Amino acid sequence: MNYAQIPDFSLPLVPTTIVERVPFHADPVLAAIDAHDEAWSVWQAAPEARVAAALAEMSAALDRLLVTPCTTRFGSLTLLRHLRWHIQHDGITDAAVLARAGDLARALHLDFLPVTPPREPVAPILRALMSGAEVAAALVIVFGGMALVGLATLA
Repeated sequence: MNYAQIPDFSLPLVPTTIVERVPFHADPVLAAIDAHDEAWSVWQAAPEARVAAALAEMSAALDRLLVTPCTTRFGSLTLLRHLRWHIQHDGITDAAVLARAGDLARALHLDFLPVTPPREPVAPILRALMSGAEVAAALVIVFGGMALVGLATLA
């Protein structure tokens, strides 16, 4: 009969993962993210008379954020998370933001890319033609494969 093992809590814990601890001043992108967050918050809460100025400040903070280099992996991950949140929350379709997020995802070897902006709707006739072409290609592949298997079995 097997009994459950009770762990020995008297032993010191050994960390299984190493977490990168980065001081705030070690990576300049962290300060740029903080400045962009502050400008975005000011823009969201700006009164009607100050919206244009707050939008200009937020755009300038975003431009500085996009050109600020990431010197640590933690900074890169933080910037990618920040950009993805703004892409999804604000519906950003700016090519520079999407390109920077895509570059960060590829550099970090992550399998997700930024959300792509929605495409313009395709006309129904064009959609039907594209579907017909896909069906024709599938049929050519299936029947071509059957023909090749048939020829291979004759020999």
